[in-house]
Amino acid sequence: MKALLHDLLHTRMDPPARIWFEKALEAANAPVNENVLLGYYAGASRRMGKRALSLGEEEQARARAMDPELPLDHWGVDEAARALVLLSLDHLAPDDFAHRVLQCYDLGDSREQESWLRGLALLPHCERFLSTAVDACRTNIIPLFEAIACENPYPSRQFPELNFNQMVLKCLFNAIAVNRIIGLEKRLNRELSRMADDYVSEREAAGRTVPTDIWMVLAPCIESEGLSRVHRYLHHENSDHRLWAARGLGFTANGESRRVLAGQREIERDGRVKEAIETSLARLS
Repeated sequence: MKALLHDLLHTRMDPPARIWFEKALEAANAPVNENVLLGYYAGASRRMGKRALSLGEEEQARARAMDPELPLDHWGVDEAARALVLLSLDHLAPDDFAHRVLQCYDLGDSREQESWLRGLALLPHCERFLSTAVDACRTNIIPLFEAIACENPYPSRQFPELNFNQMVLKCLFNAIAVNRIIGLEKRLNRELSRMADDYVSEREAAGRTVPTDIWMVLAPCIESEGLSRVHRYLHHENSDHRLWAARGLGFTANGESRRVLAGQREIERDGRVKEAIETSLARLS
């Protein structure tokens, strides 16, 4: 991964930035000077810029081969540079490595902390930083929350069920699309479905709108009697509700859901919804 990031950055740097960046990597070599390292980590945005990496097809294929769940396209050039600086500290003893890495987060501004969270899954023994990642989910700064919750495989790989569920619900509370959560499908669970169902009940009782994508997390593990609500939204006038209800029902392994999906398929006119229904029926067959 270090080689990949270095190659990606090499083609996106002008000569002054390249000289600066090589010095930043040198600062990660032994002996590591704490203040010098922090200075380079902080200076990446100003020296490298914040433009998106925007990978080409061959670069995307190489990145997917390294980690199919890590969408580097969402990273800025400065974020890739910061990740490579942290990875270059892997020569340090484990405790020293963790200390230096955490300093970059604790002493960073919001952009530096966002970069740190996005690259977290790449770090060796990244489970050591679980408490910091979980704590980041408590922030009221939405871009910082999105850096850990969205387009990031770390939560699905490392978060305990309770923390993962709370993160998903916070996405729903803040109108952040749940399909941005990497690995969501493999972390669906009964308690998450119950929490989502309670939230829908609260919203409906208050006469408020319900997030259209909530059915993706509510339907899969809800008790069978609770599926009637999802079935009702499969016929909703809003096609987005129908789309997500169809997708969520594909994870229910429920005979009644197959029947309801098949019935909606016959009358559905929205191509996106019809495709979702077909996919779910194929999964349930």
